[in-house]
Amino acid sequence: MTGGPASVSEDPPRRAGFSRFQAWLGILLSFTCLVWLVWKTDWAGVWAALGELDYRLAVLALLINLGSVLLRAARWRLMFRAPRVPPFGKLVAALLVGQAVNVLAPARLGDLARATLVGTRETAYTLGTLMVEIALDLLMLTVLVVLLLSQVTLPSWWQGSGQALLAMSVVALVGVAAMVVGRRWLARLLERLSKVWCHPWIRRILAAAGELLLSLDTLGQPVRLFSALAWSAAIWISYAAVNYILLGAVGEPPSILAALFLLAVLQLGVAVPSSPGRLGVFHYLCVQALGVFGVGGSRALSYAFILHLISVVLPMALGAALAWRLGVQFGRAPRDLERV
Repeated sequence: MTGGPASVSEDPPRRAGFSRFQAWLGILLSFTCLVWLVWKTDWAGVWAALGELDYRLAVLALLINLGSVLLRAARWRLMFRAPRVPPFGKLVAALLVGQAVNVLAPARLGDLARATLVGTRETAYTLGTLMVEIALDLLMLTVLVVLLLSQVTLPSWWQGSGQALLAMSVVALVGVAAMVVGRRWLARLLERLSKVWCHPWIRRILAAAGELLLSLDTLGQPVRLFSALAWSAAIWISYAAVNYILLGAVGEPPSILAALFLLAVLQLGVAVPSSPGRLGVFHYLCVQALGVFGVGGSRALSYAFILHLISVVLPMALGAALAWRLGVQFGRAPRDLERV
């Protein structure tokens, strides 16, 4: 028992060290990608391509991307049970602030920010709804990968990566399904354990685990699950639509396959460490993915600039502005979130 406190005190420095390592690795990867892009790119061609941009299509893509935030908020609201269903505006605000934090900070701190900003009674329950979101998006990504693997025109490196992702996704989804099926049995087990172990901290941990299980009810009720899947499909279709429309905006023939392939590559690229704002890595992935479909380096990079502005920079700016307006500070509740 004497070793317990020492191990607890050592965990934060160990986690902080890993976060610093991840941050520096991301900066290094971003710097490497930026150097590669600067060295390989015909910048005169990039500026020429940007000058020929169809701004009407670019604005349409921007509006669709902003609309996807509303779709995500609507899906998220479906996962709360009365009487703890937050107002729609509060969910939109929390989602934008969380997205901004995720882009600017490592370790997906934005998810924790979202859970605390919503202001429901139990933060653990809200964190559970984010787990449900991840499961739904993983399912959508799995369907997309299966569709792309059926296309023989894609490069061999994608075939191997897609198959590995598919295997891991199936394992993860089976694990989620097992938790959903056995959630009531697990809840009863936690209740019995809370009666045996009376230490306050243990009971709090068990109560939080129970709230997490309760949040899985969305996946265990057919009507709500169908609704959540419908919202998820609409969200991912909007993502693909943004990619598709921007191809026309930069003067390339729009291609559904190219839009879907780019969507899959960028979604997988989220797992790659990068600098705050995803500078460099995001653009490199866009150029490589579009190159598969014959989109030239200069035009592909101009596309990457516009997509990064629409999907990363502007939502991040909106989230930062909301965080400032609401007085969001780490460790404190937001000042005005209840007025959203």
